[in-house]
Amino acid sequence: MNKRYFKLFWRSILFPTIGYLFLLGLIGLLVILYNLPTVFWGDVIRFSLPFFIVWLIGSGAIKYYRLRHLNISQLDKFTPTNMTEGKLVELLQDEQAKNIDTIRQLQATQHEQLDHLELFTHEIKNYLTSLNAAAENSPTVASTEIKKNIHQANYYLNLLLNDERLAINNHDYDFQWIDIANLINNILQQNSAVFIHKQLIPELTGLDGIKVLTDRKWLHFCIEQLLSNAIKYSSPNSTINISWEMNSLRIADHGCGISMNDLLRIFDNGFTGKNGHQTTAATGMGLYLVKKVTEHLNFKFSISSVQSQGTTAILSFLPDNIRSSN
Repeated sequence: MNKRYFKLFWRSILFPTIGYLFLLGLIGLLVILYNLPTVFWGDVIRFSLPFFIVWLIGSGAIKYYRLRHLNISQLDKFTPTNMTEGKLVELLQDEQAKNIDTIRQLQATQHEQLDHLELFTHEIKNYLTSLNAAAENSPTVASTEIKKNIHQANYYLNLLLNDERLAINNHDYDFQWIDIANLINNILQQNSAVFIHKQLIPELTGLDGIKVLTDRKWLHFCIEQLLSNAIKYSSPNSTINISWEMNSLRIADHGCGISMNDLLRIFDNGFTGKNGHQTTAATGMGLYLVKKVTEHLNFKFSISSVQSQGTTAILSFLPDNIRSSN
């Protein structure tokens, strides 16, 4: 506020100062033209300058005191008495409006994060409860059942952690050249229990020799989310195609597909759509978070789908961020 005040105060005294100097110059010119004693001009300066300085200091002090003791809540009732006060009140009102908007945005983000926390915690508890029930009903629990529930609980825990990282808006990315085939194989190994449980077959095409420049951790997260969606909506004993075509990584399932109406909203926070209502595992967060990640990074995300035929998730990269040894 001090900087703005002095800037505006200087503007407000600029014209009076110029007028005072002009008047002194005019008196000096008259002294020369009429051969008046120069002491006359000196006396004018000597007696007028202290009054002018006192006026400047007093005027500035009064304005500063009024604004210094101005309560922000009283801005609407405050009546400016000069241009400086008017400009500063206007600036304070702008700052007040910006602060209110910022507080509202922070509150909205906080509420959203609490909703996500409640949702993910609920899902994790469901899988832990399922494991507990299985253990109580039988002294021996099938390893596939344990792996499936642990995998799903871990999935929602990762969603929660990455959602928090995105909310913090930390742009500490580590860009490096990533071998797509190696990354996909690692993700498939981590999800092998789910593939086995649903008898799904991953088919890889054109991935060898492809490298992309981006953040490994977030690319891993995006691919894992898209693969999880493909697994979730695939019919048992079907295939999931993972391919590289036209500078894009494509993950295609042959499941129920997405309706045209739902396609318009699939990236909305918490939207599950018709398919989501038919499965208890849907939270409407996966695609929303992937879209959020790609908005911060150097690749794009899109979805194409035909109802009753399947869905294809596409991660598209810029040519400059791709290396191919093929």
